[in-house]
Parts: sequence; structure tokens; C-alpha cells
Amino acid sequence: MLMGFQFIAFEGIDGCGKATQVDELARAIRKKRQPFVIHKYPTTSAQSVHEHLNGKHKLEPDALFAAFVDDLAASQPLLEQDRKKAWVLSDRYVISTAAYQGVGGRLEERVKQLASRPWIKPDLVIWLDLPVEEAMRRKAAQKKPDVHEADRAFLESVRKNFDALYRMRFLCAEWRRIDATQKPEKIAAEIRSAVETGPLSSINL
Repeated sequence: MLMGFQFIAFEGIDGCGKATQVDELARAIRKKRQPFVIHKYPTTSAQSVHEHLNGKHKLEPDALFAAFVDDLAASQPLLEQDRKKAWVLSDRYVISTAAYQGVGGRLEERVKQLASRPWIKPDLVIWLDLPVEEAMRRKAAQKKPDVHEADRAFLESVRKNFDALYRMRFLCAEWRRIDATQKPEKIAAEIRSAVETGPLSSINL
């Protein structure tokens, strides 16, 4: 029997396979008859963020950062409620905001700004690390890329920021860096192994 519920954040650049692996882990949890909830950021409520990403309305860097932070902050009560009763699997979280909004030499600044707030901390962070060229190829095959997905230099900087956040264990002591160039089933197996050895887990997935 599970002794506590896990809050697991999936992170990485666009195209790394987060949504696929969130769904895979959800299926594994469902097979064990455990409750789970999936959170995705930015939420549908973050209209200005989505308009920026879709190229409909450009926000300046500080305004965009503030919009991401407001969206994350607004979701905290629901996140707290969900994690008390179920596994919470999050497709992006605060870490992505640091990585993306820290481009241009602003990572240290963004980390300090985010660290000053009382975020609910994940029990485990899964970083799906993927080379930018492959990430862009995948995204182009799925849909018209948004302003971030189409910018190679930007994504290279974001990937470097994820590496820096991984090394500092930002927001969470338990990080797993997973090679996202592997086949999806191999990635899913590595994620299950990481979850099974996590600090709150007592079931095999």
C-alpha cells in the first residue's frame, strides 16, 4: 500500500516527450488502482502567455515572467488539495519558468525571484534531456512551432539553463536526468524505476 503520494514534475525543452511520459506513468499508476491527477503549465487560464507563444500578442520579458509566475501561484491551492489525495503528475512547473525566462543571462536573477516564493515543492523532478535539433524536428512534425519551439538559439540556451538547474537541484533535492533520445518504452521504464526508489514510494510500478 502506498504510504504517501508523490508530486512529480516533468521538465525539459519543447519536444522532449513530457506529455507522452506523463501519460505512460499515469497508466502505470492506474494499473495499481492508485488515484492520480495531471497538471499542465501554463494552464488554460494563462491567456496572455498562450497569446504570446502563439504570436498573437508579444509580452516583454518581465511581463511574460510575471504572467507565468501569476499562473503558477494561482494553481497552488488546487495543487495542494490534489497532492493530499492523489499522485500529482505535472507537465512543467516552476522549473520551466526559471529555465525559459532565465534566457539572456538572467537565470540567476530568475532563480532568486522564484526562490523567494513559498512554492509547493515536487518530491521528484524528471528532466527529459534532448538535443535541440531533435526536439525541433519532432515539434515540426507535430504542429506549427510556437515562437519558442522555432528558435534554435533560444532552445539551446534553455537546455543549458535546465542543466544548471539540475546541477543546483533547484526546488527539489531529487532530480533524475533521463536521455530523451531513447525509445519511449525505455524512457518509461527508467521513469518507473526512478519513482519506485523515490522518498515516498512503496509500490512497484
